[in-house]
Amino acid sequence: MNKTTQISKKRKFVADGVFEAELHSLFSRILPDAGYAGFYLKRTLTQVVIHLKATNSRAVLGEESRKIREITSLIQKRFGFSKDGLEIKVEKIQKAGLCAPAQAELLKKKLLDQVPVRTAANAVLKEITSAGAVGAEIIISGKLGQQRAKSMKYRAGYIISTGQPKNDMVDVSMRHVFFKQGMIGVKVKIFKQYDPSGITGVPFQLPDKVTIRDPKQETPAEEIRRPDEIRRQKE
Repeated sequence: MNKTTQISKKRKFVADGVFEAELHSLFSRILPDAGYAGFYLKRTLTQVVIHLKATNSRAVLGEESRKIREITSLIQKRFGFSKDGLEIKVEKIQKAGLCAPAQAELLKKKLLDQVPVRTAANAVLKEITSAGAVGAEIIISGKLGQQRAKSMKYRAGYIISTGQPKNDMVDVSMRHVFFKQGMIGVKVKIFKQYDPSGITGVPFQLPDKVTIRDPKQETPAEEIRRPDEIRRQKE
């Protein structure tokens, strides 16, 4: 937030968290058809840059970049930024099927469009696996058309749930869907494939991955000779 007054570290962390939560809520409401997949901030001494990630960048920019200018002006007025103190950059996601936030937003939109839960979850799982993911898991919990709340899991492929590789190789995203009967929670987990470049997957493999290399060609052992024979041959 663009404030010149000095505040304590605790209050600053709280203020930054509220700022990011309001931005996330705003982008989720005004970008339902753009494939919104989260954002991250970069702060400098004079400017705050918001890197907005979406699967459909044209829907974020709007006609002649009108929509992105309206969003920038709205955030500037809400949080008191100067005219040049805030900038929004749009980043297009290359593979939407491997992005958990994008798939969570897609599932949320399907549920709001009254698509059956099982049909919506299986459609999202199919899109994730077709994109090249190793595995995926979808958890939907709440009042799923019944009086009592329950939780349902849908899985495809192979996915890990423990250890440090879970934090490094599994992309997780959660969304909340508001219905008349109550709120439904949606969690999407995607186990990405190995990619040395790091573009379509993670640049490292599982720790228990064993690579068996080809055996080396054995060279015949050198003839053991006495030092006087070697000296005589050199002469």
